[in-house]
Amino acid sequence: MIKKNAPVILSIIFLLITWQIIAFTVNYPAIFPSVIELLTNSIQLLGSPFFYESLAATILRGLLGFLLSYLVAMALATLASRNSFFKQFFQPIVVTFRSIPVISVVLVALLWFSPPTLPVFIAFLTMFPILYQSILSGFNEVDKKLIEMSTLYGKTKWFTFKHIMLPASKMQIFGGISTATGFGWRAIIIGEALSQPLSGIGTGMKLAQVYLNVSELFAWTLMAITISYIFDKLVWRVAKFAYKYKYRTVNIHKYTDNTKNDIKSVAFSTITKSFDTKMIVDKFNYQFNSNKVYLLKAPSGKGKSTLLMLASGLIHADKGDVNYTNIHSKAYSFQDHRLCSWLKIIDNINYPLTKKQLSNSNQHALCHEVISKLEINDLLQKYPNELSGGELQRVTLARALVAQSDLLLLDEPLNGLDAALKIRIMKYIGEYINTHKPLVLWATHEEIKLDGIELVDYRF
Repeated sequence: MIKKNAPVILSIIFLLITWQIIAFTVNYPAIFPSVIELLTNSIQLLGSPFFYESLAATILRGLLGFLLSYLVAMALATLASRNSFFKQFFQPIVVTFRSIPVISVVLVALLWFSPPTLPVFIAFLTMFPILYQSILSGFNEVDKKLIEMSTLYGKTKWFTFKHIMLPASKMQIFGGISTATGFGWRAIIIGEALSQPLSGIGTGMKLAQVYLNVSELFAWTLMAITISYIFDKLVWRVAKFAYKYKYRTVNIHKYTDNTKNDIKSVAFSTITKSFDTKMIVDKFNYQFNSNKVYLLKAPSGKGKSTLLMLASGLIHADKGDVNYTNIHSKAYSFQDHRLCSWLKIIDNINYPLTKKQLSNSNQHALCHEVISKLEINDLLQKYPNELSGGELQRVTLARALVAQSDLLLLDEPLNGLDAALKIRIMKYIGEYINTHKPLVLWATHEEIKLDGIELVDYRF
């Protein structure tokens, strides 16, 4: 413990020695007290009831100012992250808030607010632009592919916000909170010193200054610095705890049994899709039915993944229509995995499931079966960054299979696997398809063999 905190301890010792050297050089305790005098006054301050009243009042004002600024910043940043109009609309307002000198606002606000509420207003004015910018930056950096994954599995916007947006941007948000509270704490004390409510750290500083008690003024300052340091540590402790995020699934859509024998189909009607100036799919017409497994084969970059994305609804055609029959749910084994780094593997696998499904004994048995057959039992308590490429591929495949969807989209799900493991997994996928009867579109360059299933090589 001592070794771990040695830099902090040495830094404090350095500051105290520097302070004592300056005090010795100045040699005027009334203006610059020694370390001993400063510590003595600090101890005396700790024994004063007024100190605790002031501390409680300042902390309360700080919390009110922070809560108000955080809620407004979160609401506006969320709106700005989803709509470019509001992002541009809010930007001049935030810049104005950030650029206004605090002292000029305080002088005017003294006419508007009572002494106890002025520091709260100053705290809001100081913290809001910092919190807004950090939250917006965090949201803008969220991997959009994770949002697409969540949307594909039928999650609501609120669910995606809570389980994707917030965890993915948590460190940027807490970084903003740490910076904002540091500035806000100082602003509150300035506001108290100028408005002089009955109690507050700023009030205590002002009284010490009025009575020319420099030693007590420094003692108040030392207490303010110490409390600010403690708050900063608490913020990062909370951030560390909050970052160890535990996924909790909720029931957000009706569970449907997709094992019926009804034919499921996806019909592409004169589909055209291009990216920039490159045509990927040109006037494509075809109907895929669930009594076969379609192996989409083409050279890299020729449209296999694009076709899967069009079928999933995550991207839309420039022209033409995609029509579904008996397709109520979709699952996708993404080639780029799209796993949540803050979730353990078991929680990533369970992401598509609802409470109703998780409490269903058949679903529980299917999860156990999929995990066992894909040979990932020993990975469940790990995080995605601890896995190899082949292991990640099996996890994203497991997530798609446990969803038990009507439309199963597989994008190179066997990448990174050795030959023997590929054979075992192909055998299980065949058993899964025979049992659950989804419509399967499988983009692959592999030679696929599935017992008892008609395979259609659809080449581009």
